[in-house]
Amino acid sequence: MEEEVFNEKQQAELEEFEESQRRSYESGKRLVYLIAGLNLLLDIVSIFISHDFKLFNFIIHCALSIALIYGVTWVRYLYIVSGILTIWVTLIALPELVSLVQVSAGSGFYLLMLLLTAGYALAMVIILLFNKNVKEYLYRKKSERQ
Repeated sequence: MEEEVFNEKQQAELEEFEESQRRSYESGKRLVYLIAGLNLLLDIVSIFISHDFKLFNFIIHCALSIALIYGVTWVRYLYIVSGILTIWVTLIALPELVSLVQVSAGSGFYLLMLLLTAGYALAMVIILLFNKNVKEYLYRKKSERQ
């Protein structure tokens, strides 16, 4: 009798753990898909702003987003380094851009886009580096490929 109660308790704990793992995986999956999708969206917005469409670059960005979704580790680190460089370049360029806004009203849009991109880059770096759900998702996707 006591053994049955113990086994039922263990079974309930196991099911609770599995449900927690599933929720963690799904949350990480949503975040990774969001990052990949926003990267492509930013690429498309950049194309419209600059009026410079380069098919090869766009294909590379699509391939990197797909690789991130499939849990390719080096792509995760590439996105992290890219995000850090985006933030760094923004901080370096910010004083010049602020002075340009004072001279030309049209440059305010570019400053806003740059700040939004840097904010997104910061969020992306933090999520890819520190979010345990994303780490869990990417680890499981990597394990599935092996």
